[in-house]
Formats: sequence, C-alpha cells, structure tokens
Amino acid sequence: MAPLKDGSLLADRSTEVQTRPRCGRFLRDVGLTMGAEVLVLASRVVIVSIFGRWVGAAELAEYLLLSRITAWLLAGAVLGLAVGLPRYVARARGSQQQEPTTYFQAASICLILSSIVIGLIMIGNRRVFAHWLFGDSHRTAFVIALSFMVWGLTAQGVVFGYYRGLLSMARANLLEVCTLVAVPLCVIMVLYRTRSVPLMVGAMGSLDIVISALFAIPIFRRFTIPEPTKLAHHLKELLHYGIPRVPGDFGSAALTALGPVIAAHYLPMAQISAFLLGLTFLMVTGYAAGPLGVVLLSKVSMMLGQNRLDDVRARLKYLVVGVLELSVFACLQLIIFADVAVRTWVGSRYLDQMLVIRLLLVAIPPYLFYMALRSTIDAASVKPLNAWNVLTALMVYLLLIGASVKFVPRTFLLEGIAGSMFITLIVLGSLTLRTFRKLYDVSLPWARSAPSLLAAVGLGAVAFAFRSFQSSPMGPLQAVLLEGGLSSAYLALLTSVGSTWLQYTWRMGLGGRKSWSLPLLRLEIRYQ
Repeated sequence: MAPLKDGSLLADRSTEVQTRPRCGRFLRDVGLTMGAEVLVLASRVVIVSIFGRWVGAAELAEYLLLSRITAWLLAGAVLGLAVGLPRYVARARGSQQQEPTTYFQAASICLILSSIVIGLIMIGNRRVFAHWLFGDSHRTAFVIALSFMVWGLTAQGVVFGYYRGLLSMARANLLEVCTLVAVPLCVIMVLYRTRSVPLMVGAMGSLDIVISALFAIPIFRRFTIPEPTKLAHHLKELLHYGIPRVPGDFGSAALTALGPVIAAHYLPMAQISAFLLGLTFLMVTGYAAGPLGVVLLSKVSMMLGQNRLDDVRARLKYLVVGVLELSVFACLQLIIFADVAVRTWVGSRYLDQMLVIRLLLVAIPPYLFYMALRSTIDAASVKPLNAWNVLTALMVYLLLIGASVKFVPRTFLLEGIAGSMFITLIVLGSLTLRTFRKLYDVSLPWARSAPSLLAAVGLGAVAFAFRSFQSSPMGPLQAVLLEGGLSSAYLALLTSVGSTWLQYTWRMGLGGRKSWSLPLLRLEIRYQ
C-alpha cells in the first residue's frame, strides 16, 4: 500500500501483507521513552515544589505561565514539523529509497529561520508582548527569556525529531533527559536564590542550544551536500505536511496557555498559581500517554507504509481500551487525594483553592484520549484532521472564557475558566475519538469495559469513604500506602475480568509466554 496522501479511510482499505508484529522492540522503545518521561515528570515536580516552598507563589505562577506560553509559541515556531520530521524520516528509513539526513537539513533550515524571526520580533516589541502575554508592559525581561527558551527548544526539537524518526529512542531520550531534566534542575538549584524567573528561563534556553548542537554532531558527520532540487523537494514535502497543522498545534497549546494569560489581566499573579497548578496536574497525567504517542507515530507510519493495517488495528484496539480503563480510575483517585498531593507538593497555602484544581482533574479522561490518539491520526493522514478538531475546541473555549469574564464575578473567575477548560476538553476528546473511529474503524468498547469501569468506580467509592471517616488530615505516607493498595486491587480486578489490553501487554512483556501464575493472588492468565 502506498503512503496515504489523501486522508482516505483506512477502514475501507484491504490488507495485502500479513506479518507478525515485532513487539519486543516496540515495548522496549516505549519502556525507554517511559523512563525518560518519568524523569522529565519527576524533575518538573521537583522544580514546582522548589518554587512553591522556597521561592514564592508569585514566582511559581511566573515560571508556570512562562512554561505554558513557551509551549504555545513553540507550536507556531516549529511549523508542524515536530510531527512531520519524525514521520518523514521514519518513512524514508522504512522505504530505504531516500536519505533521512536530507529531511533533517530541510527541517533545520525551516525551524532555525522561523524561531529566529519570532524571537527577534518579540524582543523588538517586548513592551507590547509583555502587556499582551503577562498583563504588565514592564515585564520585558520575561519576553527576552521567552525568546531564548523558544530558540533552545526549537534546536532540541529538530535533533530529537530526527532520532525519533529513526526509532533511535535511546539517543533521543538521552537528549530529552539532558535538556528537560538536567538543565532545568541544575539552573534552578544554582539560581533560585536570585528569585529571578527570567534569568533562570533564559539560562535554560541558552544551555539547550549548546546541548542540542552537541547531540547533532553524529548527524553532521553523515551530511552530504544535497542537490538543490532534492532539498527543495524535501522542504516542500515537509511544509506541505506541517503548515496545515500549525493552526492545530498552535490551538492545542493555546488551550493550556490562554486561560492563565487572560486571568493575568484581571487577577494578581500569585492568585493564578492555583489554576496553573491544576493545569500541571492535568498535563502530568498526559505524560502517561506521551511515550506511546512518541513511539506510535513512527511505528504506525512504518507499518502503514508496509501495508500492515490489521496489525495496526489490533494494537490500537488495546490502546483505546487501556486509556479508557486507566483514565477513569486515575481521575477518580486524583480528585479524592488532590488535597494531599497539593499539600505534600507545594505546601498548604493553596488548599483554599482546591475547587479550581479539582475542576481541571475531572477532565483527565478526555484529555488522555486526545494525547494518546493524536499521533495515530497524524500517522494515517496528511490532512490536518487533528488541527480541525483542536480549532473547533479552541473556539468553544474562547466563547466560554468570554462568557466567564463577562458574567462571572472576579471572585470566581478562576473557577469559571477551569469549568470552561473542562467542557472544552470533553469536546476535544469526543472529536478525537470520532476522527480515530473513521480512520481505523476502532470504537470505544463500552460493553466490554463495563466491568472494569464499575471496578474503578467502586474503588473510588472506597477511597472517598475512607477519606470521609478520617478525623485528621491524611499524611503523604498514608496516602501512598492506601493508593498503592487500591491500584493493586484494580489491576487484580482487571486481570480477573479478562481486560484485553492488560493481557496483551503482559504477554508481549513476557516474550510470548502462554501462561503466568500469581500464587499470592491465586490468578492465572492464559492466552490463545
């Protein structure tokens, strides 16, 4: 089957080649990426804790707001090639008819120019952008730091995208750990006493540029001077795929940036920190789907190029079931234990705004579906289907935020914006599932997952009852032990009801072993 270029339905296409999936390497890549994502997540948790406990609420809000705006601007600077570069590198490697490094050269030209232009425009008009983005025209240092961060992460994205396309996940993940874990932690530990958020963020961006250049040295050594016509063809091919996705990527990042940006025009920076903490909680859960998305884009692109549609469908069915069953359980547990997590993480000063945080946590299931499935949609169609879904959701978000600003009292403005985000993510998750179903003919198996979902609700009720009968605040150790027991019970219940995704993952992880006994739980899993 030729690579898809018309966005037609995969469900209507026949499969000509049947091959057994080589799941060992796939799970290894997911494991490596999961390890890197866990380190990134842990570093961000530590950084937020440092700001919340040692620096201050206003500085915490400044740092989180800068992070959200950086992601927003980066979505425009990368021209949709965060997905496009690994996709075409993977296809070039799979077909063995094109040189992947030429795509790297073409992407580097595009992204270096776009990020430099964006940064220089912002620095040249820093007072205007400071007012637009931070609600204060005197915050010009934030705009300069923002530009350096965009430059650094753009450089990192080009190198990471190339290695990701080659499925050289060890090198890609090492780059991610260096730029997103080591650099932020080292910079903040050295500079946090200055209480200058722009200084810290600017230093991070500068170091990211240096480290990305070092990781690109093996790529530079393989460079050959391409023919101008060939380079121009690759440029056109990348931009043809990426540019239509820019509105979608930009809109997706806007979903997590616009709320706090608008709130900064009406409320003190320290007060916005609760909303930003809730967003951080929400996005932390999205990292659980991140490793799958990183590997699935390249893997699914290769499998579609080899006409292995049945294999793709089989894996994606397990993915959908797993996201559904895990997201509902995680959502209920996080809502119940959110106050314990916040108190342990950043202190008790934010406990009076738990409603804002919990409103955002309710949106975990639709957000996880979007995060887990968007790469599979991009892999199947050149048409920017994700972009259309995101822009529709963004329009809903803007209308709801506008209504909140106009009609909700300032005292409850954050709650209004959080509720708007919840409704918007439901819309986005629903649109993503609809597009996914049209492309792959894979639907949510509500009837099959009903026992698992009932188990998740039942364990949520157990946790709520335990919290209700407590006379004193729950400590972190007690919460960890209780949550560990509830999570173990949920996995045992999933096993007993025959959850398909868990059986599949277990089977692949055990290298095809036909059965596996758990004497302590008196469980045995058998496979066909």
